[in-house]
Amino acid sequence: MNRSERVLVLGLGNTIMSDDGVGIYAVRRVRELLDPSEPIDVEEAELAGFGLMDLLEGYGACVIIDAVEWSDMVPGEVRQLEITDFAPTARLAAGHQIDLPTALELGRTLNRPMPERVVIVAVQVQDPRLFGEQCTDKVAAAIEPAANLAIDLARGGNSSS
Repeated sequence: MNRSERVLVLGLGNTIMSDDGVGIYAVRRVRELLDPSEPIDVEEAELAGFGLMDLLEGYGACVIIDAVEWSDMVPGEVRQLEITDFAPTARLAAGHQIDLPTALELGRTLNRPMPERVVIVAVQVQDPRLFGEQCTDKVAAAIEPAANLAIDLARGGNSSS
């Protein structure tokens, strides 16, 4: 089975920045819960920008788990967001600063096969600047719900929280 017939579940974050690591911790839980025979690949990455294009290339669909700072969410809240909820940047200040929508659009412009369906499982952080290798309590409690939502979406569900 080639990548275009598979779904990527990708956890993003930084595991030394406390709550920012929630995407990594949740995707590790996804890996534990999934049956290996399912057509779902599970990856974790502590990168952004151009590096995302290489990870996403060729997949038919992608579910990304990541920490967010969203104005109408409370710490530990898990929400499904669509890629259209994020506006691409108007211009690039530096190559490492492109965001996910810009990376997807650039990949398509370069005729690289980017996923047609990209869904984000967003977990609201409590303190994005706190150093530590564990999430704050409210965000840690969101790991299991985020993993379960990501699995549901990867299996073709269209849940909303």
